[in-house]
Amino acid sequence: MRSIAHAGILILLVATVATAQSRTWEIDALAGGGPSIVTASLGGVPEGQLLISSFSVTRSFLHWKRFRASYFGEALPLVATRVLKVHPEWIYDRAHTDSMFVLYPIGEGPDLGVGVAPVGLRLSLQLGPGVSAFAEGDAGGVAFARAFPKPAARSLNFLGSAGAGLRIGSRGGRSYIVGYRFTHLSNANTAEENPGFNAHVFYLGITLH
Repeated sequence: MRSIAHAGILILLVATVATAQSRTWEIDALAGGGPSIVTASLGGVPEGQLLISSFSVTRSFLHWKRFRASYFGEALPLVATRVLKVHPEWIYDRAHTDSMFVLYPIGEGPDLGVGVAPVGLRLSLQLGPGVSAFAEGDAGGVAFARAFPKPAARSLNFLGSAGAGLRIGSRGGRSYIVGYRFTHLSNANTAEENPGFNAHVFYLGITLH
């Protein structure tokens, strides 16, 4: 029993040292966008677009051979789309009964937002010198200037995304990223309407090691 316990402690110490040595910080800057889609399970709106820019800080917590696992937090300084603009107006009944609040559509306009996604996980595999593939997912929220994606929805939405990509190059402490994310936005039924919004987001980025 003692030998088994000693072996377990030795393995734990080796794993701890390897993990500590693998912990590195990275800073990513990304920008991209893509079309919206409608799905059977997540809803959505057709004929929309979503543009996203982000900065993230990544720290690896496990490095084994060619595999690396990292957690990251992401700030979204600019999230942009287009939504229906409306003019609100109350229509009063002279008898002071059955008054109505009406939203008149007056065309489409840009809707800008900012967000944060503090919970992220990235799994990477080194394919060769200077080339690695990764899969990732994160979660957070976005606050838009107007209700999104419909007037009866809410400006504050939860965000979740998952995707994959390639990281290329490692010269001068820099590498370049090309990737894809499926992004979902929803107000979690906290408003009168919650159609949801899904988008294919294709992006380019740069990493500073």
